[in-house]
Amino acid sequence: MKRVDWSPALTLPDRPRVTALGAFDGVHLGHAKTIQAMRRIARTHDAEATILTFDPGPREFNGGDRLPGRRLTPLDEQLFYLRRLGVDLVVVFEFPGEIHAVEPEEFVRDVLVAQFSTVHVVASLTHRFGYRGSGDIHLLQKLGDELGFGVDILEPVLIGAERVSSTRIRDLLEEGEVHEAGGLLGRPYAIHAPVMTGRGMGRQIGYPTANLQIPPEKILPRDGVYSGLAGVVDSDDYETMEQTRGAAINVGLAPTVRDEERVVEVHVIGEHCDFRGKSLKVEFLRWLRAEEEFEDLKSLSKQIGIDTERAAAIAQAPLTAEMRQFQRMCTTDHVIRRSDRDIL
Repeated sequence: MKRVDWSPALTLPDRPRVTALGAFDGVHLGHAKTIQAMRRIARTHDAEATILTFDPGPREFNGGDRLPGRRLTPLDEQLFYLRRLGVDLVVVFEFPGEIHAVEPEEFVRDVLVAQFSTVHVVASLTHRFGYRGSGDIHLLQKLGDELGFGVDILEPVLIGAERVSSTRIRDLLEEGEVHEAGGLLGRPYAIHAPVMTGRGMGRQIGYPTANLQIPPEKILPRDGVYSGLAGVVDSDDYETMEQTRGAAINVGLAPTVRDEERVVEVHVIGEHCDFRGKSLKVEFLRWLRAEEEFEDLKSLSKQIGIDTERAAAIAQAPLTAEMRQFQRMCTTDHVIRRSDRDIL
């Protein structure tokens, strides 16, 4: 897979492309279905399966200001999962940037057709494009007829009565419903981050923790204690964990021992390891309880013991079928580890 940054002067190799439009934050099951449809159409045209996305993402802004903690998949993580789904080319638009002043008709004629050589477009029913989102699927179909490219508008993917969407996943994470969020992603919601030096308080009370350095844009679930899985990962691999083990995860302020910014502390269950200088992937499985402030460290240690037992029992159970759907939709068995910044 190739990644390029868009500019009006961008020149791509002359070949047909089937292009999917959207932000693709989270790369959830709905996105995966869209990409599967795009790849099928691309094969019929001997074309390049192309994604248009944004960095930063539109949802990261409010009133013109970029806010932290608004993104399900930071760009490198997003690119990893897009590659796993078999995308050939990702074009990244800066947000906000020049592209957002472009009228929708101009975007289709000058960017999709003239610059990208698009022969077919795939989009969702609710997709908007162009200046202030003034373009919709009806305009897209009209311009497709005029300019000679095909248009597929995809129905939303439903799980139960709910539409699979990035907004729904964000809402579930804010409620602490990590299991339900994982069902819409087709994999457990995860954080991938380097381990930073902490105070060593967990080791003093018998439950050493790894403190994670979270990307500022990454969404954290609701404050509380969770069961999960954890393991060491390569810096450019968001999937393969070494020696995956159960974990008790605390998200929040840890009020008994500190009163600072939100942190993610992970107690990896089993043999104690030194994770300093490494990166961990932490998958959230179930909410256990809200954060509490304990009167002393002895009370805290006792509760952590209870949390650890519960977390270990949950982690031993196989992942549900819903949590394995994304992996089954991937197109490659082995990820080629190379820079996401490969340029055409």
